[in-house]
Amino acid sequence: MMSKLKKWFIKVAFPVIINLLKVYGEDIVRGLVKTFYTHMSEKEKNRAHEHFNQAKENMDKAYTAETEKERDEYKFQAEFYKQQAEQNINELQRLAKEFADLEEKTVDLVKDKTSRMDVEDLFKLDKSKKGISLKNDTKLIDVDLKDK
Repeated sequence: MMSKLKKWFIKVAFPVIINLLKVYGEDIVRGLVKTFYTHMSEKEKNRAHEHFNQAKENMDKAYTAETEKERDEYKFQAEFYKQQAEQNINELQRLAKEFADLEEKTVDLVKDKTSRMDVEDLFKLDKSKKGISLKNDTKLIDVDLKDK
């Protein structure tokens, strides 16, 4: 026979634990995705900035070039770097969308998997001791719930 405290744990405490796992799982996923996106976007922003600077430098050189051939070469390079910078900006936009999609899909997955958890997925319900402990003998929680 299941103790009253064990029944209470299964009906009241465990759903609260599941909701906490959902909240913390979502926070962890969002934090990780934000960290990865920030890292990737900073690299791409730096590349775009470098390319814009190189485009500007080449355009400045084109204005001061002494020959038509030099001017054309610098303009060509300026246009090349400008296009590279625009590609970097497009990549930033693509990354933002991709990471937003990844974040939502992963959050949904975490919520779904957590919602499907059963009390026995995390805890041992010891029938002989009328106790509850975490699975895998972690001993983080080992509570004896004997009726008194």
